[in-house]
Amino acid sequence: MKTPYLIQRGKIENRDWKTGIDSIIRYDYMGSAEFEFGALSDSLHAIREVISEYALIDIPFKNKIITIFCQASDKPEMEEFLEKLYKKEYHLKEWSAFPEVVNGGDSFYTDRVNFWWDIDNNFMFWIKNNEFEIKFKEKIEPKD
Repeated sequence: MKTPYLIQRGKIENRDWKTGIDSIIRYDYMGSAEFEFGALSDSLHAIREVISEYALIDIPFKNKIITIFCQASDKPEMEEFLEKLYKKEYHLKEWSAFPEVVNGGDSFYTDRVNFWWDIDNNFMFWIKNNEFEIKFKEKIEPKD
C-alpha cells in the first residue's frame, strides 16, 4: 500500500434517487481538484476489476468498530493505517475527520462523516453499520 494522500469523506445515507453505490453514500465536498474529474469512478473501476480479492474486515478501534473493504492481502496493514490516520501522521490533501468522528462529541463532524474512501489505494472504510453493509454488498458488485 502506498502512503495515503486522497481520502474522500462521506456519510452513509439512503439516496433512493441515485443509482449504484451513490444511492447509499453522500460524498462530502473536498474542495480540491484531485477529488474531481472521475477520481471516485476510477477507483471504483479498479476495485471492481479485482473484486474477488476483496473482503470486509472488522477492526475494533478505540471505542468503535471500523469496517474496511479492502484486498485481503492488505488486511495486515489496516490496523497500522487506522492508527496513523487517527494520529494524523499522514499528510493528506484534505482533512479526514477520522479522529474527530472516532472520538465523538463534536456533531459538526459526526453528523456529516462516517465513511471514508482511500482513492489512491482503492479501499473504503466506515463506522460499523450492519444495515449499510447489506446494501453495500449489493451495490459494490459490478453490473453487467
